[in-house]
Formats: sequence, C-alpha cells, structure tokens
Amino acid sequence: MISAGGRSEWLDIDAESAGVASAKAARSGARVLRVELVEAAPAPLRVSWSRTIFLQETLTLLKAGLNVVEAIEALERKEVNPGFRQVLGRVLLALREGASFSDALLREPALFPQVLVAGVAASETTGGLASTLERYLAYDARINQIKRKVSASAIYPLLLMGVGGSVILFLIAYVLPKFSAILDGSGRHTGPMTLLLIHFGQAIQQHPLAFAAVLLGLGAGAAWLVFNDTGRRLALTYLMRIPVLSGIFGTLGLSRLYRTLALLLVSGIPLLQALEMARGIVNPLQSAELATAIGRLRSGQPLTEALGGSSLIPPIAESLLRVGERSGALADMADKLADFLDIALDRRVDMFSRLFEPLLMSFIGVVIGAIVLMMYSPIFDLVGSVGQ
Repeated sequence: MISAGGRSEWLDIDAESAGVASAKAARSGARVLRVELVEAAPAPLRVSWSRTIFLQETLTLLKAGLNVVEAIEALERKEVNPGFRQVLGRVLLALREGASFSDALLREPALFPQVLVAGVAASETTGGLASTLERYLAYDARINQIKRKVSASAIYPLLLMGVGGSVILFLIAYVLPKFSAILDGSGRHTGPMTLLLIHFGQAIQQHPLAFAAVLLGLGAGAAWLVFNDTGRRLALTYLMRIPVLSGIFGTLGLSRLYRTLALLLVSGIPLLQALEMARGIVNPLQSAELATAIGRLRSGQPLTEALGGSSLIPPIAESLLRVGERSGALADMADKLADFLDIALDRRVDMFSRLFEPLLMSFIGVVIGAIVLMMYSPIFDLVGSVGQ
C-alpha cells in the first residue's frame, strides 16, 4: 500500500475477506495496491451454547439501559466458552466497524436464524429491539415446547424397538446356534424358517467384524437422517407418505408456519418476505406449496385465495385469515391459528402413542415368541419320539 506519508509498505490486517481488509486500510488514509492472504484463520471451533440464554442476557442488559455495543462487550467479558467468545468477538468487531446489529448477526448464519435476524433488522428502524427480542424468546420457547412434545412421544417406541431388537439379535446370534448342535445330532427334520435363522446366526458368529460394520453403517445412516438437514428433509419426504405420520408432521409444519408468520408480521416484515422466510422451516411438500402461494400473492391475489387448494389452509385457517385480512390483524389471527394447530397436534400425537405403542409391543412379542417356538419345536418332537 501507499501510506499517508507517500511510502510503499506492507500492512498486516486481520479481516474476514480481502474487501474488508482493503476498506480497513483505506480508512487509515492509505492507498491499497495489492492484497495477499498471509495466513488463513484457523477453522472455527464447534460452538456449544444456548441462544435462549444469550438473548435473555442481551435483553436484560438492554432494559438496564446499555446500548447494543455495551451489552455485547459485557457478555464477551464474562463468556467462558472459547468458541462462543470468538463469536461474540466477531459480532463486537462488526458493530465497532459500523455494522448494524442485524448485519453482525447475519454474519453468523449457523447460530442466528433468519427469522431472528429479520426481526432485529426491522426493529432497528423503529427502535423496538428489546420488544423484538422478547417476542422472539416467547416464539422460540413455544416452538421448542412443541418439538419436545413430539420428540418425547417417539422416545418410548424407539426404546421398545431398541430393546426388542437386541433381544431378537441375541436369540438369533447366540442362542439359536447353540440349539443347532442338538438339532444336527438328532437327525430330525428342521423347518426351513428354523434353518434360515440358524444359518443367519452362524454367519454372524463367523463374521462378527463384518456384522459390526453393517450395524455401524446403519447407525451412521440413522444419525445422518436425524441430525443432517438434507437427511431430515429426505426422511420427512418418505415419512409424509405414511397417513398417520403425515397428519402429525403436517400439523407440526403448519403450526410453525403460522407462528413464525405472526412473529415476522408483528416485527414489521412485509407479508411476502415473511412467507419467503417461512419456507425454510416447513417440510418439503409444504415448502413447494408455499412457493406456489407466494407466486399467486405476487400476482395480486389475497392470502386466503393464494393458499387455497393446498394443505396450508385447513378449514379453520381460512376463516381466521380472512377475518385478519379484513381487520388488518393478520398477525393476531395467525398466532391464534397456531394455538388451534398446537391443540390439534397434541391430540394427534396422543392418539398415535396410544395406538402405536401397544401394536409395537405386540409385534415384538410375536417375533420373539415365534423364534422361541422355532427353537423348541424340534426339541419337543425329539422328546416325544424318545418317549415313544
């Protein structure tokens, strides 16, 4: 660069990109000739933190009279988690460089969702940042409550399948091969299903590493479907084809859609922009239907007509949204609709649990009983023939 004194010299600057580095140098009065990457920053640490706690603390400091920069400075000083302290440092640096709070959060998309950033951006023009954070915290708490309820309903069936599968695997891999020696020595005829299970158990005993690799692969695949965004969307696509689960996941998606829509509209986000943001929080089928509805809205149709003919507008939704459009209280009506959908979701989850859990227990019992019967029936035949 050419310094303010007219000399050509190198300047080391810590920046996120070449453009940011050039801007920093230019603000000091230098003329930038060339920008070179000297050393890349280390990969960011995996951040373990609670967004809820961070927002609650920020809200408390704002209500105490601190501005945003002072609040983030205070939070950075007391933060003990090194990963999140780095995040707060980057947010604070952006604020000191003149970026708005929403822009600073936007640079950390993995930690701060688009809904939060949009609400903060809208509040910056009205001066209602504290109220926006309060609304988002209430929204996030309700969404997490629904998530926990759906997740809790799946724990017992998954536990049943895990324990039942382990018992079945133990019978096939360990107990059945022990019985095979007795059956082979008896010279009695063995049924085809019993033979198949015996051969399967012997194969597991002879190739334990290969079987363990298969189990690890299945576990890794299940983890990918649960924890990866692409995997979850793929799993949802197939789960939505099952009628009972389709009703649960569909109602869950609608509840999140209308609750998010209510939050964004109250924050001052235009309807079209709010619907675009909501596409990322619903399942793939609902996202496609929402894209169609957004196209109709752009052509001038009202919201109820744009959503008409899709799964996004159940009968009660049409009435509430039409009232909201006429009265200008669309955000309130969307929030009330989300409450109705939460009640419907509770009923669906409860009905599914009451129906599925006994059926699953019965199925596992039948499978275990069938295996035990196939093991012992040749022995009973052998004992009967000896008695004769």
